[in-house]
Amino acid sequence: MALRCTWLHSEGARSGKRYGKIKSMSHAEKVTVSLPADLLARIERRRHDRETSRSEVVSELLWRGWRQAEAEEREDRYRSAYRAQPETDAERSWAEEAAQDLFDEEDAGWSGTDQATTGAAG
Repeated sequence: MALRCTWLHSEGARSGKRYGKIKSMSHAEKVTVSLPADLLARIERRRHDRETSRSEVVSELLWRGWRQAEAEEREDRYRSAYRAQPETDAERSWAEEAAQDLFDEEDAGWSGTDQATTGAAG
């Protein structure tokens, strides 16, 4: 099943209809993509539930996926850099000591009861 995704220039949506208007998009292009029928059905349900255009739904989901892909790429670069130059024993020891100091400080300030959760009033 083919789905024609049509994005309109923002000035083309001045008719007052919400459909066809994409927020914060100064210029858009028209494209045609093929989608599985079950994916199209999900897009249509979301479009209907949110009372918005198919273009807005598809754009939102594509941007969300794009941001997720970029985040995954950043994580992959970080992991590669770490593997190329892992922390030293001295750095690991310092981090463990700093974490222990932090936990010790938190434990020293914890009274063992929380009046907000127990409902006790002063």
